[in-house]
Amino acid sequence: MHMLMVKEISVQELIEKANEFNNKDGYGDIRWHFIGKLQRNKVNNLLGAPNLECIQTVESIKLATAINSSCQKKLQPDAKLKVFAQVNSSGEEAKSGCEPSECSELVRHIITQCDCLHFEGLMTIGSFSHDYSAGPNPDFECLVRCRDQLESDLELKKEDIKLSMGMSNDYQQAILAGATTVRVGSTIFGQREVKK
Repeated sequence: MHMLMVKEISVQELIEKANEFNNKDGYGDIRWHFIGKLQRNKVNNLLGAPNLECIQTVESIKLATAINSSCQKKLQPDAKLKVFAQVNSSGEEAKSGCEPSECSELVRHIITQCDCLHFEGLMTIGSFSHDYSAGPNPDFECLVRCRDQLESDLELKKEDIKLSMGMSNDYQQAILAGATTVRVGSTIFGQREVKK
């Protein structure tokens, strides 16, 4: 189980934070995961962040291809950047991610066409309004089904497909549903200020 101390963040914010901590003694081993909306024209900037380990919000084949192309230019030979395929498990228009039915196609592309990327697993934000008194979160169940479909379609091992789901308000339910990575930034850093 991995707990990430993250908040959704912009590319510029992550670069600033990564540089700030990279220049402080005793913080050189921090590994950064980017979670946020990533536009293809910002990929080169993001890859300049010190100790960037993973991008958890790869939502399309076009974005995966753009990240891979930038990695070919910026990473050391044989280095790979970890990525999660983001799935829009709730079907909300405001949420990013591929449709669950497109998940296998996206992951197949990452594995077979993106030699600088290492597929880590699947990620979802999920609906914020689920009432757990009504039962398990269907968005988490959807991501588990996507993982099972990958296991079948691409002959991957279930244990090799991490599931990043759950945040400060629902990480316990996410763990019960099968999460291997939860994101608990608000619990640690406090609520994020809403930009005006």
